[in-house]
Amino acid sequence: MDTHETVPLDEAPTGQSDDGADDRADDHADGWGSRSLWFAASMADAASIADADRRPALTRERVVAEALTIIAEQGVQALTMRNLAARLGVVPGALYRHVRNKEQLQDLVLDAVLAEVDCDLDPAMAWTQQISTLAHRLRTVLEHHPGVAGILKLRDPLGPHSLILAEALLRPLQAAGFRARAAGLAFFLIVDYTVGFAVSSPRTSVNEQRVRDVATREQLHEFFRSLPADRFPTLITLGEHVWLDNRDERFTAGLQTLVNGLAQALSARPAGPQVAADSRGDQRHQAGPARRMTPEEATR
Repeated sequence: MDTHETVPLDEAPTGQSDDGADDRADDHADGWGSRSLWFAASMADAASIADADRRPALTRERVVAEALTIIAEQGVQALTMRNLAARLGVVPGALYRHVRNKEQLQDLVLDAVLAEVDCDLDPAMAWTQQISTLAHRLRTVLEHHPGVAGILKLRDPLGPHSLILAEALLRPLQAAGFRARAAGLAFFLIVDYTVGFAVSSPRTSVNEQRVRDVATREQLHEFFRSLPADRFPTLITLGEHVWLDNRDERFTAGLQTLVNGLAQALSARPAGPQVAADSRGDQRHQAGPARRMTPEEATR
């Protein structure tokens, strides 16, 4: 005789309360109850991790590229470590694994921009043409990156591409015959003029926007012509020839004047104080040692 009793399927097992059955029913009714929150959170975390895995790895090159994007879109003042980190989707501390501080970040940005300057020159060109070509190329690159020229005026980067540009500018000056100190002065005259032009006369300035618009420019010229003749006779005559949309012409004219001046100084070759002193020393040496005075001469 079988002593096991068959338990109906619709009956709860012995020792299990009806409250437990109600809990199970509630779990199924609300989509696993509190466990559904854990599951949803886990899925969100997994999605976040998957998104992070799909993001490009944070590298110095990526940091610099995003910094350049910020400058182009929002201006130099927007380039902060916190803003940069937010754009890259990382915490600010992650940036310091790739750059020491904001100053190094600026230097890296400058070097990345200067890498775009083509420093290859035909050595057969005259030194004046080589210098002018480099200056025009530098200005073009700086204007493609608004705001960077302002950083360049404040920093003195010595990165690889900054050194390549310096070498390219100094080489024709030395080959032309400039003495060491004169070559250094000429180098900074060219660089300061080029960078200064980009800083002081950007395309986004109020003056440039005013003269680029034909209607506004005409109104400005009419304003000059309407000035009192007894107080502003020169502005009445020349004002419309000053406020023009001629940035390229202005830069070229200024650069040509500067290079012509350097060429004239090189051809004149005035002797500097040290050169003159050396010349006097050479003359003294050629004249031989000074004659010793006789006792009679000494007592006169």
